[in-house]
Amino acid sequence: MTPSQRHSGKDLEILNRRERIDQEAQKKNPERWLGKTRDWTPIGKVTLNPQKEVASNDPSLKEEKSKKMRQIA
Repeated sequence: MTPSQRHSGKDLEILNRRERIDQEAQKKNPERWLGKTRDWTPIGKVTLNPQKEVASNDPSLKEEKSKKMRQIA
């Protein structure tokens, strides 16, 4: 999925088509799958470069940074 496809609203159509193809392939060759096919549910908002203040308020990031600093020392 390209950013352009998501921006233009084509992502839902593409994901639906991929899901149908997966389901058809699973019906034709069920021995190739151990369980269900991939989850083609659309994801929500994606942020490539979050603002530093947003990231710095995340407690898990602070803890991870602290662990890295201890490993360096």
